[in-house]
Amino acid sequence: MKLSLMAALTPAGRIHAAPKPLKDKSGSAKKGLGISGKAPDFERKLKSLNCKWFYNWTGAKPDDSPRNIEFIPMIWKYSGNPIAVEKAAAVAKKENAKEILGFNEPDRSSQSNMTVEQALEAWPLLQKTGLRLGSPACAHPDNDWMKEFMEGVKKRDLKVDFICVHSYAGSNADSLIKRLEAVHKLYDKPIWITEFAVADWNARSLAENRLKPDDALKFMKDVLPKLDRLDFVERYAWFPADFDSAPLGHSALWDADGKLTRLGECYRDH
Repeated sequence: MKLSLMAALTPAGRIHAAPKPLKDKSGSAKKGLGISGKAPDFERKLKSLNCKWFYNWTGAKPDDSPRNIEFIPMIWKYSGNPIAVEKAAAVAKKENAKEILGFNEPDRSSQSNMTVEQALEAWPLLQKTGLRLGSPACAHPDNDWMKEFMEGVKKRDLKVDFICVHSYAGSNADSLIKRLEAVHKLYDKPIWITEFAVADWNARSLAENRLKPDDALKFMKDVLPKLDRLDFVERYAWFPADFDSAPLGHSALWDADGKLTRLGECYRDH
């Protein structure tokens, strides 16, 4: 996707970015995962990757969550129920989390499917939580929906503290870095990559996928150190695709038996 080179929006209610995480013997402090609490063997899988944080596209922390992995709640969609936002904020504060994530792909009818106006009307409820707010995570972070939303944030004197990015592209690590730099310039905000993986969207079966396991592995080995070095990238979360997904199967972290793939081992060890 070609990114717009329009001038960066002036941030409203800008605050200082979170301190740069450090990497220690247990791995990168930026490393996280998006994983459903209903996933088979959820707790073991999450612990096996040595992640520092996770989210599950909801505001509720699964009961069997590992205690030493930070949970970040998400308001997947706002449907007019302020109690849902209040409950998610309460979970964050109970877990000593400082952030909450905004709506999931509101620009897509198959996801949270919200208009820009609906999102802007709901945003003050999220802002009222007092937590750092992650933007809506659009399918494309520089599309018209997201630009209009950020312009509305500025006009209404609202705040977005960091931009949530999804990326499912090819296996060129430098292309992703350039894309992130352009998004950062566009909005002048820190970035969380809340979903990313290597994908071939033309593949109708895994056998037809032009990107092979070695391509995904090389991409991960190349891109993770680069992400750790980028000050404006605060956190990232690989998307654990199903092992038999036609476009995404080579990005799977676990195989059919629930064991780590080579890619999963790479993510675990980073």
